[in-house]
Amino acid sequence: MGDRGWMYHRLDDNGCYTDEFKIGVESFLDYAFSQFNPEFCSRNRIKCPYSKCTNQEWHRRVTMQCHLTRNGFMNGYIVWLAHEEQPVRRRQRH
Repeated sequence: MGDRGWMYHRLDDNGCYTDEFKIGVESFLDYAFSQFNPEFCSRNRIKCPYSKCTNQEWHRRVTMQCHLTRNGFMNGYIVWLAHEEQPVRRRQRH
């Protein structure tokens, strides 16, 4: 699952979008739209993790790219559960 800090560091000190954020959004969209399970992707739409949509609304890629770039991800969305990513399970010590 890698570091997802880029999701919450959208702008640099000058108020410009960071390259890391732009690349991360593209990677997220590539991953999310590659899921073929209808629970996660339906008619070229997926649940939008934009801070106001909160994975409750379904949108096409271009709309989601606009939402995420302009407004960012909803708080705490590190594991992409609404986009078929599984949480990492920790081993229990015996």
